[in-house]
Amino acid sequence: MPTSPYVSRINQIDAVQLDEEIYKVLRNQAKKISKYQSIEKIDRWQPEIDAILKYFIWNFSLRHGKSTFGQQLLNLHYENINSAKSVLYLISMIVPAYVRDKFKGNSKNRNLNILFDRIEDIVKLLEFINLLIFLHRGTQPRIVEYILGIVNSSTTTHKPRNIGYSYMTRELLWHSLMELFTIGVPMINFHYIKHALKRLFTRSKSANLLRTFPTMNLSTKCAYCGDTPILPVHAGCQHIFCYYCLSAHFTAMSEFQCFECDVRLYVGNMKIYEPNALSI
Repeated sequence: MPTSPYVSRINQIDAVQLDEEIYKVLRNQAKKISKYQSIEKIDRWQPEIDAILKYFIWNFSLRHGKSTFGQQLLNLHYENINSAKSVLYLISMIVPAYVRDKFKGNSKNRNLNILFDRIEDIVKLLEFINLLIFLHRGTQPRIVEYILGIVNSSTTTHKPRNIGYSYMTRELLWHSLMELFTIGVPMINFHYIKHALKRLFTRSKSANLLRTFPTMNLSTKCAYCGDTPILPVHAGCQHIFCYYCLSAHFTAMSEFQCFECDVRLYVGNMKIYEPNALSI
């Protein structure tokens, strides 16, 4: 086997991963095209669809060149591949997967399914052994490359790999913004801001202090958030509030102007609502 210039192991592994991702993208797009068809029909013809997709990928890459799409993205190619090896490469990519998907799931023969499982285990073991050899030698990360005797070579000699940090930068910025919003948004009192803006554009009501004891029924709403009061409380006017609405506001400020009657309420007057209690 002729010696080839050194090619980074990580580039070769990335090329294999890119080839798999390109195939998965095409497979997902094919599923979207047929998503309105009967599931039984699609599952029946899925092995043929996968084989056709792999053929098209091979046809537009290795058939007319010396590199797969993943290798092209990383400036790699097979330096000693020819037409015969290219066809054998295609057969090794299509036939085993087609036979497994076509006959294993549809076969009712238990012994045949066991045979497929054992063959699959043997293939995975060989892939693991080949991975160890690849990590030692730095060539031929795939079994098919080892069998056909083809090796990766760089199309650009003595050129360092370009590493971009734009993706990492976007991720760091996104997570920083998420942390900022997670901490900051809950601290904003949107109900108070909404009523404060509303008060600017409406005429203020007379702030007469009503000493009547508040009453609560099924239609009563919290004067702060507008929802059914949870743990109802009152603080000196005839309106009912949620405990957490009023308590959270009094934590920041010692007084509160009721949104409904404009009466100024103070933290010292806040009491739990008791239907049978008498107003003081």
